[in-house]
Amino acid sequence: MLEVFNTVQLTIAPGNDNPFLHGPFEPNAREYTADTDTLKVIGEIPKDLHGIFVRNTHNQVHESIGVYHPFDGDGMLHAVHFENGRATYRNRFVRTTGFLAEQAAGRSLWPGLMAPQLAARRGWGAIGAMKDNAGTDVLCHTGKLISVMSQGSEPWRLDPITLETLGPDQNWARKVPDGLSSHFKVDPETGEMMFFNYPEHWPYMHYGIIDRNNQLTHYVPIELPGPRWPHDLGITRNYTILHDLPHFFDPEALKRGERKLGFYPDMPARFGVVPRHGGNDQIRWFEASSCFILHISNCYEDGDEIVMDGCIMPKPFVAPVGYEGKDIYERIRS
Repeated sequence: MLEVFNTVQLTIAPGNDNPFLHGPFEPNAREYTADTDTLKVIGEIPKDLHGIFVRNTHNQVHESIGVYHPFDGDGMLHAVHFENGRATYRNRFVRTTGFLAEQAAGRSLWPGLMAPQLAARRGWGAIGAMKDNAGTDVLCHTGKLISVMSQGSEPWRLDPITLETLGPDQNWARKVPDGLSSHFKVDPETGEMMFFNYPEHWPYMHYGIIDRNNQLTHYVPIELPGPRWPHDLGITRNYTILHDLPHFFDPEALKRGERKLGFYPDMPARFGVVPRHGGNDQIRWFEASSCFILHISNCYEDGDEIVMDGCIMPKPFVAPVGYEGKDIYERIRS
């Protein structure tokens, strides 16, 4: 069975030569449901394999306001559900408030990462001018998927089987007005979900925990020297590692209402180690060479040290560029 669940109308100009709208990034207008009989299966699906593999993507629908950045596209989840030797594939848009508004309007209503100054209405995220595309990360917590955008947004919950958008979490979302970070972590042993956010006002970061019962049990300010632009965090069994990196909006430009993202190579990178349920008074900061880090792959405790593995960018970029030689995989020890 191959079913077209829904088709949206793409309004991207035919002559738009942005490389992130072509090739493997070409927008997909259709949402599908497909089962094993219509999927190409190489080998045999184990009958004792039960579960779901789900990933998030950015899928642009409308011609963008300003230059399109690959973080701007509408969130679209792709999932393969395995059960009893069979597989079912689905892809669905995350139907956020912004997505539904643009569907009704038939055009883009918010600019993206490259042109927040063109915003004509209030948006979401740390910048407060972007659409809540919920296309950056997705994790499963307390039986539901949580999908978020790269700049911090409302946590959008979805059914893990059908990928139906259920809306922002009703238990705790409104208790976290600055939203969730680009990436967050779930401890499979305790069921806790650790997250941060980074508003453009003091204290410039908050750190929080949602427990296994989907309740906000910990939410504390983390004081930074100024507004920052972190992307990920790390967790170990007992600690959380937060980032204060020299890649952020020019503070003087922010005072004028302008956002000029820059990298400051003369400033060190700082990593804050805080006990999982600790706060600003318990955090310890460690300095390292100037860099930016998008993603952490693993963190763990090794004796009295904390080991953090991730992809380091010695010279981060803002505009989309090629892939060659941009990230360095490093292991950092406290």
